[in-house]
Amino acid sequence: MSKPELRAKLAALSFSEKIKILEKLRDRSLAIAASGLRRKVKGEAGNQKIVAGDGPFAEKPIPSK
Repeated sequence: MSKPELRAKLAALSFSEKIKILEKLRDRSLAIAASGLRRKVKGEAGNQKIVAGDGPFAEKPIPSK
């Protein structure tokens, strides 16, 4: 399904159907956050943030923009 088709389909939904979709997305987001799959800010070193995670680049500083 193309992006315009998906947008038209979502626009045609009733408000209550859109709310149901949003609730499912919120629940999924909360489940991901609870599982620890999202990276969290560990601290700051000067103007750089350190990202905590399980990967090999977890402790790599990320320069601020």
